[in-house]
Amino acid sequence: MAVWGLDVQQVRQLSTQLNQKASDIDSILSTLTNALSNTQWEGPDATQFRSDWSGQHTSSLRQVAQALRDAANKASQNATAQEQTSNS
Repeated sequence: MAVWGLDVQQVRQLSTQLNQKASDIDSILSTLTNALSNTQWEGPDATQFRSDWSGQHTSSLRQVAQALRDAANKASQNATAQEQTSNS
């Protein structure tokens, strides 16, 4: 027999963890960006690296952080829906 539903508390905890990890990525991104800007490095390799970092890499990390936030929101919505269904 299949079981449908979810443990509201566990899913809310998951949502919290997903949001925390998104914040961790934001913090890491900021730390690394600051480290790069404070690194004495000149020349074409430095220019290319900084360009890659500020374009492609930061964008990818921001997308991952946003995907985690989206998943957190979805998990929270599912927990709320389960609570409402259970209380009906």
